[in-house]
Amino acid sequence: MNAPSAQESSPPSAEKLALIHRFMKSSGLQSRIDTGIFLERYAFIPELGWRQGTENAPEKNTLIGEWKGPIDALKGVYEKYRPQYQEAYEGHINWEFSEEELRGIVSFLESPLGKHYLDGSWRMEAYTGTNMEETEEMIVREAVQLYQAR
Repeated sequence: MNAPSAQESSPPSAEKLALIHRFMKSSGLQSRIDTGIFLERYAFIPELGWRQGTENAPEKNTLIGEWKGPIDALKGVYEKYRPQYQEAYEGHINWEFSEEELRGIVSFLESPLGKHYLDGSWRMEAYTGTNMEETEEMIVREAVQLYQAR
């Protein structure tokens, strides 16, 4: 069962805004907003046309270079939109969590156990993502076959 959100529509107090910022920093969200790293996945989608008009680009000579150009372009454009992401996340965190909830969450995330949880979660996702690649490929192949056979 999902926990209900606080649904706070009033602007946050200075104290709550400070908690929101601590939450964003301790959870790793602020780093993702600051860097725009969440956009990198789009650099690996050739259907977006990344290669068009870049036949003579020097970075095309290496696989990393092929991705670096699109990643750099995404991050460059992202910079002008970064404040919108910041505002959207701050607003939603204010809406979602009460000040008391944020105090508890931040206290946990900043504790040794919370830091271990965050590090362990990242490692778990990386480990299972790598070790389950073949299984996921099989799932996708079977799902495509099932879908095409209907």
